[in-house]
Amino acid sequence: MGSLLVRNARIWTGYAAGRVDAALIIDGRFAFVGREADVTAPSGIDTIDVDGRLVAPGFTDAHAHLLGTGAAMRGVDLKRAGSVQEAVRRVAERRAVATAGSWIRGAGWDQNDWPDARFPSRHDLDAVTPDRPVALNHTSGHCLWVNSAALRAAGVTSTTHAPVGGAIDIGGDGEPTGILRDTAARLITDAAPNPTQAERIAATEDAIAHAHSLGVTCVHAMDVGRGELQAMHALRDAGRLRLRIRAYLSAARLDEWFERNVATGDGDDMMRIAGVKFFADGALGSLTAWLREPYQRTSGCGFPLQPIEDLERDVRRCLSGGLAPAVHAIGDRANHEVLDIYERARGLAPSLARRIEHAQLLAPGDVTRFAALGVNASVQPIHATQDMAKVDRSWGARGTGAYVFASLLATGANLAFGSDTPVETMDPIAGIHAAVTRRNAAGEPPGGWYPGERIPVEAALRAYTQGAALAAGEESASGRIASGYLGDLVVLSSDILETTDPMRILDARADVTVVGGDVVYRRQP
Repeated sequence: MGSLLVRNARIWTGYAAGRVDAALIIDGRFAFVGREADVTAPSGIDTIDVDGRLVAPGFTDAHAHLLGTGAAMRGVDLKRAGSVQEAVRRVAERRAVATAGSWIRGAGWDQNDWPDARFPSRHDLDAVTPDRPVALNHTSGHCLWVNSAALRAAGVTSTTHAPVGGAIDIGGDGEPTGILRDTAARLITDAAPNPTQAERIAATEDAIAHAHSLGVTCVHAMDVGRGELQAMHALRDAGRLRLRIRAYLSAARLDEWFERNVATGDGDDMMRIAGVKFFADGALGSLTAWLREPYQRTSGCGFPLQPIEDLERDVRRCLSGGLAPAVHAIGDRANHEVLDIYERARGLAPSLARRIEHAQLLAPGDVTRFAALGVNASVQPIHATQDMAKVDRSWGARGTGAYVFASLLATGANLAFGSDTPVETMDPIAGIHAAVTRRNAAGEPPGGWYPGERIPVEAALRAYTQGAALAAGEESASGRIASGYLGDLVVLSSDILETTDPMRILDARADVTVVGGDVVYRRQP
């Protein structure tokens, strides 16, 4: 850990007392925060004069898929593909340069962005790559689009039964269409070759460098499996881990974690076990989020990814065994059921943080229960502005209960902001803009989508710092610029707290990112 003096700054400490202009980091922690005239720094210490720019605690992405982000950076990027034809063209381009015999992987497609909003099929991919397996993740991460070669490699046929919590779409010819939803996607991914340890490490380092460029100094890494955990530990053991990671382990390996006596808090300030990630339901984009009433123009309500009694059993096991639970819940039925589980387990391990990941659609009676039960709302504001058209189309008037950040804050609930990267951009500035304006980057809709749920800039900034720290049980050590706290900060190119036009928030960039007193990123002019 390093030592650093930051001077001539406008420092937002995270406290209501206001701003100061200097901060001193010694051996990785803040040793002084206050007026520059009062600081006594060791001679020869590295110093940054930030020329009056805004300095804030380093951003925490409270819901990220770190290895997935690095892998997506190396795969076929299907984000903003405006049609199935455009998506297929990008796959064809990758096939032309891919290593012989390798699978072609990618992510980011969304049929909702296409003219007819239809789900694609294996035939679309077969036209350009009939002989090499292709596996493409939906932007939600809850649906997989594959070609015939991938189905053959996995042995998926018309007689294959989908696992609990999943579905295999079948076409009019009685054969799989190439769309596998939620847990059914594992039939394909389990058949695909696993990345090597060297590939995992390289992809993780790519994602870390990307995080630094956005001012992110800590991530809550979700659904971490054995291979990803080993890659993280390898980086830490080699002294190459320069991003703080709080790992929420995959519930698919719950027995293994218990056998290894893993518990929340294990590790150090750079790499620490935070808890276990569970799934209650699917996602909006794949129409698998679990609702109380059917989706618009359909009879389907989505579905739970496992029986609720099994989820409750495992959440209780975690609490009793010293592991904090974080449960993915998107639909209003899923959120209600998870809140019920937390209420019934209220007396178990009260010191362990409880979280609901996403909390995208809430029934009116459930909004107040987060604060009442001490459940952290780990939400991703960028989803609100990216998914508003999907909400209007699939949930209709129920959209009044979607992404209700202001309503949750009004009840005293803690908000922890993240991105769900690689589903959406990791950029906290984009997330803050979405939470403050409820408008997309083009400024639509002009008055904001359900504008009553907009929140102040400072509240959004707090959700990316203190709120995230609280959700991981680390509020006394990180998320503020204060003596004794971890020495993480970001220097922003413009003061987002002072802008008169909230659309200009998007102009801000991370100029300098500091982790533990070490400068890990400087933006080039």
